[in-house]
Amino acid sequence: MARQTPVPYLDRDDDGLSPATSHPAYVAVAPDWFWSEDDPRAPFGTDDGHDTLSTLHEHFAQGGTDAHVPGCIAALIVDWGLVPEAVWDSSQEEIVAWLDAHADNARFLHGEIDAYIAAACGQFKISGWIHPTLRFWAERALMMLEHVLAPWELAASAVDEEQLAVTRAVIAAAPEPPKAMQLAQYRL
Repeated sequence: MARQTPVPYLDRDDDGLSPATSHPAYVAVAPDWFWSEDDPRAPFGTDDGHDTLSTLHEHFAQGGTDAHVPGCIAALIVDWGLVPEAVWDSSQEEIVAWLDAHADNARFLHGEIDAYIAAACGQFKISGWIHPTLRFWAERALMMLEHVLAPWELAASAVDEEQLAVTRAVIAAAPEPPKAMQLAQYRL
């Protein structure tokens, strides 16, 4: 008897992202916010995560198999060409230097992180399991987010106390405007 190929769980255009068109094993563990298509925390809630799920959907709709999903995702990442592969094998200091080198690099890294997480969650949603390569990439992406990108973003967005003090001093040093330009509510 020939072995049956499992039928993938694919969303329908008219329903969108739905538990009804997802593998029961995924549905059983995915929290409510995982189903959002606009919550950036959700695997498919960013443009990059959504594009990754769409790529997987197309792969399976065209008869692609689970075994070829890593190649499908690798091709997507290569097409984007946003983060040099060497970044993923670099030390924390080297990655921080790369992030500091250009303002867009953090966005690019977020995009790839989102794609790797969406790929693993997407295959789980569609097939009910995750290819070992996708699981590795997703775990690596989560570690990059937790240990490098999130701390870098906190440091990058920290308030510069000197900047605040100097800016306040400059504004405070400005003379009062002519009386006709003063706002009544601020007159003493």
